[in-house]
Amino acid sequence: MTARAPRTVAALLASGFGLTLLAFFFQRRDGDVGHLRELLGALIASLARGPVFDAAGWGASLGGLVVATSLVLAWFGVGDLVVRACAASPASGAESRALDLASRALVGAGTWSIAWFALGVAHLYRPTVAVAAMLGGVALGVRACLRSAPGAPEPVARFPRICLVLIALVQTLALVAALAPPTANDTLLYHLALPKAYVAAGGTVDTPYNIASFYPLGAEMHDVWALLLGGLVGPRTAEAAAGATLFAFAPLLALVTYGWARERGADPPWASLAALSVAAIPTAYDVAAGGYIDLALVAYTALAVRAVGRWWTTLDAGWLPAAALAIGFALAIKLTAAALGLALALAVLIRALRASRAARSTLPPGHEPARLVLAGLGALALGALLAAPWYVRNWVRTGNPVFPFFLSLFGGQAPGWDLERSRLYESMFAFYGNALTPLDYLLSPVRLALAAQPEEPVYYDGVLGVAFLFAVALVLWALATRRLEGELGLALLVSSVLYVFWLFSSQQLRYLMPATPALAVALAVTGRAAAGALGPGSGRAFWWVVLCVAAAGVPVVLSWFAFVDPLRVVLGGEPRNGYLERRLDYYRYYEVINRQLPPTARVWLIDMRRDTYHLERPYFSDFIFEDWTFRQWLQAARDTDELAARVRRAGITHILLRHELLLDYARSPIVDDRRPREENLAKLELMTTFFTRQTRLLRGDGKFWLLELAPPR
Repeated sequence: MTARAPRTVAALLASGFGLTLLAFFFQRRDGDVGHLRELLGALIASLARGPVFDAAGWGASLGGLVVATSLVLAWFGVGDLVVRACAASPASGAESRALDLASRALVGAGTWSIAWFALGVAHLYRPTVAVAAMLGGVALGVRACLRSAPGAPEPVARFPRICLVLIALVQTLALVAALAPPTANDTLLYHLALPKAYVAAGGTVDTPYNIASFYPLGAEMHDVWALLLGGLVGPRTAEAAAGATLFAFAPLLALVTYGWARERGADPPWASLAALSVAAIPTAYDVAAGGYIDLALVAYTALAVRAVGRWWTTLDAGWLPAAALAIGFALAIKLTAAALGLALALAVLIRALRASRAARSTLPPGHEPARLVLAGLGALALGALLAAPWYVRNWVRTGNPVFPFFLSLFGGQAPGWDLERSRLYESMFAFYGNALTPLDYLLSPVRLALAAQPEEPVYYDGVLGVAFLFAVALVLWALATRRLEGELGLALLVSSVLYVFWLFSSQQLRYLMPATPALAVALAVTGRAAAGALGPGSGRAFWWVVLCVAAAGVPVVLSWFAFVDPLRVVLGGEPRNGYLERRLDYYRYYEVINRQLPPTARVWLIDMRRDTYHLERPYFSDFIFEDWTFRQWLQAARDTDELAARVRRAGITHILLRHELLLDYARSPIVDDRRPREENLAKLELMTTFFTRQTRLLRGDGKFWLLELAPPR
């Protein structure tokens, strides 16, 4: 009894800490979990109140799912070829078959992304090309499946089954939401709007005033492919295929996390907790359901960190091609992957420094510090070359490879963007988070875990959950007891660098997610070690506590899904237009524009978020600063006739605006606090006169107006 007492106390303390985190976490969830019962009741009532199934709607969703499945199989087929062609693959030496399969699929996805970039430059975005690529990729995928070694089956334990059920639940909900018509902000702005424009033009054309077209769009290339294939059936199938294709990165990320944890020594029950802790992040669900690309970046980050860790431990240069592929594919998705490149470069330099301190007689031939630096940094440079076409294209178009950022440093120009807007855009990222003092920065992990809220910039615009704060405590315990092995320690070091970079840049939760897989693996590995130290009985009870901590986001996901209620539209019972009118308060105006305005009409969107995916008429709109042009023209105009003449010269025939914002003196972007009140009132009066005398109201409510520009007097 005396020997077991310290273990029992330790188990109670650890379990108490986990349960305390859960209590504080759910205390802050009044906005979603607090209404879970009502939301689920409303969801069930909607299923009972109206039709649920319709053959056409269900067929479109099923068609989109078939297209996405075919594309993932094509990813796997090409990825298998690339892996076999490399001296060492991202799955080389992997103990987990899950990691092997997911790595090959991700390598194939990155390779296809490069191919579709080249096809876009050549203006070969055609259905025939898409079908030929899909058939060839599927053939390769079937071949790869047939010749893949089955491998030894992993042990089946009782504990992981509940993890698998929870992971399947969260990802099924995300898949259903991804098959629904798109409504997420950035998806309508560019993730799906730009691929739609590219498909219509047959290639990667310039889209004036949509500055997001200058971002690297590696993940969006898969949307192009999905839209081309799904478009052969119909528009609804096309958008369902695009949503399901980007969703596929969610299960691939879960497999990578599970396999990585197995490789680092976690048994299936604990490795399943690692996968669950990532899959159940509410913001990860939101990304997978909304057609965002962040999970692809997270998956490639995990592969890159894992490959560099293998090289760090073994000094086997065969792992460097895997690192080069992963970092290249990550940079092709988002510029923020540059922070990952810097963190991995730091790891290479540290490894070379450690080698320099070792006795030369102990270093194998070819492992001299200079050669290690050359090999490691060379691999990262090769990865940068894989992503370089996106940045070279930007350089040619604007004179700045990272446009629209850093204009004060690199210069660059494009229609609808300038140095002032670039600086304002960069300053906008500072609105996320609320750290002001050193103590705030120190407490940021606690705030992230307990206080994060969706759609609230000061609270990180997302929800992370408490699993990773709990993992930090376990890592500190492992460090204190010298149980943290070197390769996992390196992964945590890279995650720490990513966290610090995030903390001093834009504290938006989506941008922090690349740091989470390593912490999830640490949760599994150190949690298993802690359970072993506690003994069989206490260790099993501790596993259940960690399960509750890892699954804390599941009720949040359920409430978010129930609030959106996409099931009926996916099954066909709810019409697409009805769902979009329910989700987008301005969509009814888009219907009027698409159905009633002539094809020659050109609509000016003012303070409408520039959600252009659902528009079928020519439009004009500023990026991010949605009233920029209107403010400039209003300030320069002496009267409404001059303003109206300038609008007509721009080819604009109609205006859709959010008048409740523009005409409200307290919130209007027309009001400039640096000017006298009388001057602001005069500009507001001029604007109101323009809208009432130079236009004709076609439709309006308390929030929006759709106006037709009157002929010149």
